[in-house]
Amino acid sequence: MPSVTTEPFVVKRRGLGSTRTALFLGTALFGLMVLLTVAIVVVQEIRGASVRTPLEAVWLAWGGTPLIFAVGLPILLLVGAITALEEDAEDVLLTVDDAGISFGGEPARVIPWGDVRGVCRVERQEVDNTGEESWRPRLVVMLVEENALPLNPKAWGPSCPWPGTHEVLGRPLPYDALASAIAQRAPQIPVTNRGRAHA
Repeated sequence: MPSVTTEPFVVKRRGLGSTRTALFLGTALFGLMVLLTVAIVVVQEIRGASVRTPLEAVWLAWGGTPLIFAVGLPILLLVGAITALEEDAEDVLLTVDDAGISFGGEPARVIPWGDVRGVCRVERQEVDNTGEESWRPRLVVMLVEENALPLNPKAWGPSCPWPGTHEVLGRPLPYDALASAIAQRAPQIPVTNRGRAHA
């Protein structure tokens, strides 16, 4: 029986693909654009020269692309801020709470504690789009008892890529943090690191 814990253990996407990171980078870029404009105006005023010529040189270059980008960026930032204020389900990769384990996505896949026989980290050999084989870590929620596990780890139960390993500049989920989160809610569930497993 899981113990009562109020705060769920949530792992979110933290790499360049997350909503908050994109919002931060967009805000920084917009800030640089404003600073550039202010700097041009101040320098030209100090020199007593026309402000129009350097502003046109910067903002109307390449057919006015920088100006179009500068006008559209605040709208994109506003949409991004609204999205970031709401809980973005696509940014949640994994949740461990009193109900069970949930893989992120829309809709999230919830595996209740009563169905879980174990949780493990396993490396499976996978082939990418170029045909190159590599070992990829996965988080597997085992739905089969240890003594009845099939040889193929794909049949052990639902799995997802190990959170954080497939993101650009992402931070992989520490194994000990996952083991601790599960032990707090379901101490009877074994958490193991099985290394490489051949299908």
